Amino acid sequence: MVTTLLGFLRCWRCLALALLGACGGPVARVDLAAAAGQQGAASVQEPLVLLITLQGKLGTQEIARCHRSLREAEARGLRVVFRLDAAGSQGEDQGDIQSLLDHLQQTPVDTTAVLQGRVVQGAAALALCCKTIYCLPNTQWGEIQKPEQELEELLAADPDAELATRLASAREAMTTRLQRRATRFRPDAEKLALAMVDPRVQLVAATVREGGIERQRLLEATELTALQASGAKVFGERKLPRPTIVTAQEAEDFGLCTAQLSDLDSLADALQIDRTRIGELTVNWAEDMVGWLELLQPFLLVAGFLLLLIEVKTPGVGLPGLLGVVFLGLAMFHSYLVGLAEITEILVFFLGIAAIAVEIFLLPGTVVFGAVGFLCLVLALILSQQSFVLPSNAVEESILLGNLANLLLLFVLVLVLGALLWRLLPKVPYFNRLFLAPPEPALAGAGAPLVDVGAVAMVGRVGTAATPLRPAGAIDIDGERLDVVTEGEFLAAGTRVRVLYVQGNRVVVGQDSSQPGAAAPPRAGERGSVGVVLLLCIVGLLLIVVEVMFVSFGVVALLAGVALLGAVFVAFQHSVAFGVTMVVTESIAAPLVLGLAMRLLPKTRFGKQLILAGPASGTAAGAVGGAVDPAQQALLKRHGVTVSPLRPSGFARIDGRRVDVTTRGEMLDADCQVVVIEVTHNRVVVARADR
Repeated sequence: MVTTLLGFLRCWRCLALALLGACGGPVARVDLAAAAGQQGAASVQEPLVLLITLQGKLGTQEIARCHRSLREAEARGLRVVFRLDAAGSQGEDQGDIQSLLDHLQQTPVDTTAVLQGRVVQGAAALALCCKTIYCLPNTQWGEIQKPEQELEELLAADPDAELATRLASAREAMTTRLQRRATRFRPDAEKLALAMVDPRVQLVAATVREGGIERQRLLEATELTALQASGAKVFGERKLPRPTIVTAQEAEDFGLCTAQLSDLDSLADALQIDRTRIGELTVNWAEDMVGWLELLQPFLLVAGFLLLLIEVKTPGVGLPGLLGVVFLGLAMFHSYLVGLAEITEILVFFLGIAAIAVEIFLLPGTVVFGAVGFLCLVLALILSQQSFVLPSNAVEESILLGNLANLLLLFVLVLVLGALLWRLLPKVPYFNRLFLAPPEPALAGAGAPLVDVGAVAMVGRVGTAATPLRPAGAIDIDGERLDVVTEGEFLAAGTRVRVLYVQGNRVVVGQDSSQPGAAAPPRAGERGSVGVVLLLCIVGLLLIVVEVMFVSFGVVALLAGVALLGAVFVAFQHSVAFGVTMVVTESIAAPLVLGLAMRLLPKTRFGKQLILAGPASGTAAGAVGGAVDPAQQALLKRHGVTVSPLRPSGFARIDGRRVDVTTRGEMLDADCQVVVIEVTHNRVVVARADR
């Protein structure tokens, strides 16, 4: 429905305006000579430097303020100074810290770090990524990674090996960041930086005399042994603490910082700027709300998708759809504030929702819009939780695996809760008015009943499949032909089947277990994660084919995406190379299978057997036809009246018969005049007659 799409677009426009409003905020002038870090009066002149004061743990509010200041500096061409005053603490979110470090190293803004007090964990890593570093006399800088084991490491089979893997991954990631610096550290400074990350490294500061020249050096245990064996004289040895923490003097001596400042007021002299041109962004409402948005983001995502599903099942543009868009917009807004998502990811996310809405309301059964929308949603949800596209080191690999696991859990929760809602809400007062109810028995009149009494009498009887059941087809029971469907299994023609139950006009059958050899032998499938990956991949590709053949309003496409995503997740757990291979393979195989199913499969011999065809022209009137009922075909261009609301499916009375009909997406009320505009197989499509 066009009105539904317009409603979504209006919500998106409001969210975009709120997002732009959250990016702003006044700038206050900072007096460095006054109380450290206190904001002064509003700046009259345009500032040349933006100061960011960070104290204690780098939480989501601090991370959001850093990203906003960097964006503001990029827009205005300013310099950014991070004042790290006893900053950093354990328990910081590694994904948020990684996104800030990536933003810091990718921005063209000139960045400076001023350290004061004890600076550890994420704040210590932030200082290493700045282009210029200054230290005040009381600085203690280091301990980026704690030597204690994490909870998941303690629960592992080999906790020491897990700890070693984590520290090696962190060291590798920091090595990559140090190589990206515009100005490289000296070798001794790089050793200090890496020792801050890897607490297993024991550094020794010593004076080394080689060739009559004495110099102060930082040595690891292996280097110290090698120098002593070569005949060099080493004296004045002093072990640095583990994990490594250096003072301001040590950082200056070994080239880790540019210089040591006497006090904060001398920063303006070191930067050669006017003290009155230093400003700091004031905290705005977006940074105040980011703390509780972090806690609510999982709930917002699940509730948002559930509300959109409820909107699909209810007529018109109502409160569930609007709330769903708002909830999802707030979840993406949190990712934007902490630097994990950019405008591009948010735009792709809502374009995915719009494409799925087109598939459901405007062009049902086309599959293309549903598949593209689902892929856009998956891509946006993954990229909005990380600051990279493909992992380049072990730390980013672990972040990607965690995001894939969270996404898979999100889809499972939405599917499970959605199924519960469909079963519970129709039984709850008021909510049951929002869902489509079957017509009352009084409306039946002389027409066919909702439930075929003759079909109900067939329950428990045994017959033979007259056509292949894939899963729909026809069976013969005592010479009587009956259209049936299985519970999902494919059965060949001639297979003995038993009628299991009747649901409305839907007769469900299964293979007769009393037939010798009916039970299929257990499949000796592949073992291990490789077999699981291949199985999930094959299931996902088969579900794409099923989505092409049966109109499911995107439900089968969603299951296909879950299977393919699960295959990628399991593959990455096996190895990164296998995971990337599966991503590339599925990216190529899914479009090929989709094209094959839509264009080539119906023309092949296998496709003609899989898809039921209508009766050939010239078939005798009394002969047994295929999937198309001649009486249904005769309804084309006939007029009738709806006997139940069409949402978009329901019942209509045409030529005195009760017919199961559907519209092309529009919602019609009961007692509405309609005309049959299309009959495809047994699917009767109607439209309002007064158009």
